[in-house]
Amino acid sequence: MKIEFEGLAHVSQSEAVEASGLQVGQAIDQNVVDAAAERLLKSGLFKNLSYKMRKANGEATVSFKVEELRRSVPVIFDNFVWFTDEELKEAVRRKVPDFDGLAPEGGGITETIRNVLQDLLRVRSIKGQVEYMPYADAQGRNPEHVFTVKGANLRVCEIRYPGAAGIQEDALVQKSSAIFNNEYSRTFVESFVESNLIPLYHERGRLRVSFLPPKLKLQTEGECQGGVAVIVQVDEGQIYLWEKAEWAGSQALAPQELDAALGMKQNDLANALKIEKGAQAVRKAYGRKGFLAAALRPEPVFDDANRRVTYRFRVEEGPQFRMGELFITGLSEKDSNNLHGRWGLLSKEIFDAGYLEQFFKKNLPEFLNELRREGQVIDPRKIESNVKPNRDKLTVDVTLNFKP
Repeated sequence: MKIEFEGLAHVSQSEAVEASGLQVGQAIDQNVVDAAAERLLKSGLFKNLSYKMRKANGEATVSFKVEELRRSVPVIFDNFVWFTDEELKEAVRRKVPDFDGLAPEGGGITETIRNVLQDLLRVRSIKGQVEYMPYADAQGRNPEHVFTVKGANLRVCEIRYPGAAGIQEDALVQKSSAIFNNEYSRTFVESFVESNLIPLYHERGRLRVSFLPPKLKLQTEGECQGGVAVIVQVDEGQIYLWEKAEWAGSQALAPQELDAALGMKQNDLANALKIEKGAQAVRKAYGRKGFLAAALRPEPVFDDANRRVTYRFRVEEGPQFRMGELFITGLSEKDSNNLHGRWGLLSKEIFDAGYLEQFFKKNLPEFLNELRREGQVIDPRKIESNVKPNRDKLTVDVTLNFKP
């Protein structure tokens, strides 16, 4: 018997044959090949496959046509403190020869890796159960395959940030209290640094700060015996000042209007938090012009010699929306007509995304006071509002619901 594969790109011929479980020269029938096809799909190497068998001169040939799974998801060894990443990769390669730290999005390869890691713990007499968990950020991006040892009791009892100077190391350690006395997790430490420590530097104008992956030191004596010290090297980078903003793609607002909304002045400290707040103000300015889906794509351009940064904003304004219908529920017809008359956005007029807030602050209190003088008391906390864009008609309907 011969075995052929069509569609291989990253998977080698020998790896595919091994995953099939077939042996060159063995006797085959439909059931044998069906079982091989099932093994290939479960291997985590392929998304789809089909096959055909043919015989010539008394010899059978099986041809598999395959579609590989995308192998771009990083594999994270979360708390395997007894091994280096390279030792772990080498162990996996003994089962998956071309493993390079990435694995397909789906399939059975994650179970293969989990079994390899569990065997590695068993050989070293290390207690713990290897668990697998797919991971992604809050937006569902940047997926990872995360493998963790449960039951290892790796308590974090020390954390250090060598390289810290612009912010004192003690201050960073204080901010990291959530890491102490908990089980060590590389994923958690890196996520914590990203969410809690990097913003401290960004608001100080250190826009290119970076933290290296955590290193660990197993503690063998003292109060921390059996625990770990976590060491995270920081490169603070230099402090940048604001140079200017450059705008591309904007038609509805002039560069001067955009600069005013952004609120950054030349020679200001390039505080990333202030810049993001300004970007939100720019989006609100577009919303007041009916551009509800306006997006900004910032690209910082650094002048290291002069410690300056220019932000190039690519603006995608999107469609312009207009006022649709105002619906009022929970009021009498008379009161509903009264409130309709106070609503300042006319049908087909350009929709102002900030108008509803303005209406609630000024027009609605006046209306409620008038009702109160007539003997009706309405709790403003029971008034619900709903803004519903119609992307086909490019209109926005607004509903005000007065709950009893």
